[in-house]
Amino acid sequence: MRIVVPASGGTVDLVARAVIPALQQALGQPVIADAKPGASGNIAATLVAKSPGDGHTILTGFNPLVISTFLSKNLQYDLQKDLKPITLGVTSEQVLVVNSEVPVSTLAEFVALAKKSDGNMNFGSIGTGSASHLTMELFKSRAGVEIKHIPYKGAAPAMTDLLGKVTHAGVFAAANVIPYVKDGRLKALAVTGSKRLKALPNVPSMAEAGFPNFSATIWIGFLAPASTPDPVVRDMQQQFARALMSPGVQKNMEANEFDVVANSPEEFAKFLKREAETWGRVAKQAGLVAE
Repeated sequence: MRIVVPASGGTVDLVARAVIPALQQALGQPVIADAKPGASGNIAATLVAKSPGDGHTILTGFNPLVISTFLSKNLQYDLQKDLKPITLGVTSEQVLVVNSEVPVSTLAEFVALAKKSDGNMNFGSIGTGSASHLTMELFKSRAGVEIKHIPYKGAAPAMTDLLGKVTHAGVFAAANVIPYVKDGRLKALAVTGSKRLKALPNVPSMAEAGFPNFSATIWIGFLAPASTPDPVVRDMQQQFARALMSPGVQKNMEANEFDVVANSPEEFAKFLKREAETWGRVAKQAGLVAE
């Protein structure tokens, strides 16, 4: 089996490579990671969408898989027609953070400061159309504030400029920011999901900070070519679930602030539909257009 990974390094690669040894054991056959980075995951998705539905080529999907539907012109695949959900593997919270010199300590203070700054505040993201970007756009819409977007090519340069006080704020995966929050170089204002993090127990969720029904998590799941027969998909879901629930993978995911989900193909399909509705609306409100 080949697991196609849309990024080298980072959270998607971390999850895929953690799951592969356990999946190999569950299947009793070799499983390899095949990195196909680029174009916000569209290169990897196109490859899998056009592969035979024989259960041997699987896509590691993540947030941009849905977002690209609205922001990428000339996609060579249709998410609804060309890919079949297997299971939502894991989710992870994001954290809204500011650099240590921004004079706020709560989300309410940040909103007040942004309103007073008259558009002079900025935030960095890991790229236009990323979860990092659109989560902040959702926050801006809900809070009624204007904060300038500065896109970067990945988490590393975005974090470098936030730590260097070039940018004021950002939304990033929990694992990326926790060390800097703990050493005081960043201040965490809110967790973008529905619950607090064990590693940052004093940081409220968005709902607790005054934004009810705000939920924007990072997710990583697995999909097959649409031509894959349903019985094969169901069998693959069972094998992925067995791998994801294995003690070694569970321990690895917990250490990196991921929650294992391992749901059914039908549940994952419903999840993808909700994601498409949410982020399509956010992209439209933000005035983002396909490029």
